[in-house]
Amino acid sequence: MSEGINFSDGLGRCIVMVGLPYPNTQSPELKEKMAFLNKHVVSYTDNHVCHSKVNHGLSHTLPGPDGRPPGSVFFENLCFKAVNQSIGRAIRHRNDYASILLLDHRYNRPSSISALPEWISKHVRQCEKFGPAFGLIRKIIAWPNDDIDTSCIITFCSQ
Repeated sequence: MSEGINFSDGLGRCIVMVGLPYPNTQSPELKEKMAFLNKHVVSYTDNHVCHSKVNHGLSHTLPGPDGRPPGSVFFENLCFKAVNQSIGRAIRHRNDYASILLLDHRYNRPSSISALPEWISKHVRQCEKFGPAFGLIRKIIAWPNDDIDTSCIITFCSQ
């Protein structure tokens, strides 16, 4: 999606993300950044701060230890930054709402759900079939006139 497009209020009531928008793994810039992080980030502390052999402004950018190399964490973060930015194109303020369909079984992973902001992840509804997902979408569309208690319901559809 292009930068600067704003679909607030009635301009955007449904977001459909098919797959996960991972960056190109063959990009020379991405390869170098991941290699740099893997080489220079040497340890994590319990308060989720990474320590670097050199100070390049990286000392507070990575999450706590989860067994993955720092370059992999960076790669995953780039993907979910794009997901979050796409969702933010339609939901622009507190009273805005949209149905959000994340169509890929990988969104069902706990690590994927935790990569979403809390205001999104707490409204996750997982659907394996079209019927229940469609029913939720209808409720969201009717939300201002219905008795739904939330401004955002997320529907995950698995493969």
